Amino acid sequence: MNRSRNILCWNVRGINSQEKWDSIRNKIDESSCAVVCLQETKREHFDMQYIRKFAPRCLDKYDFVPSSGSSGGLLMLWSSSTFDGLVLEKHQFAITATFTSMHNLEVWKLSTIYGPCIEPSRGQFIDWLKNIQIQPIDNWLILGDFNFYRSS
Repeated sequence: MNRSRNILCWNVRGINSQEKWDSIRNKIDESSCAVVCLQETKREHFDMQYIRKFAPRCLDKYDFVPSSGSSGGLLMLWSSSTFDGLVLEKHQFAITATFTSMHNLEVWKLSTIYGPCIEPSRGQFIDWLKNIQIQPIDNWLILGDFNFYRSS
């Protein structure tokens, strides 16, 4: 099967400034992606008016996991003219969606994951990750940012 998926995955480390919006928009334009996964947004809420500050109109569907205070947060955007997306699961550390290609009806799943580096969230994330059940017959793509370093 010929698979072609153009996905942008980026730990943006905050999405609350004009400089970040411009950088994200430039990278989306450069990549011509149909799906964008942003980790560590550091935002508690998204709506389409805010998303238009950095995303082109073709990325017209989205879902998000809010940040917890000033850390974390996930945003998944996609183009409904390219994929029919359905969010299957949202968790503090991940968004999982199933996508159906509008061109060939291929179905696949995508998880975008953010792994925090500070306790107690880091330990909770590792426990969650150890317990993920992925069926071997599923067509998965897992993208994320796993920050398993220790601050000194």
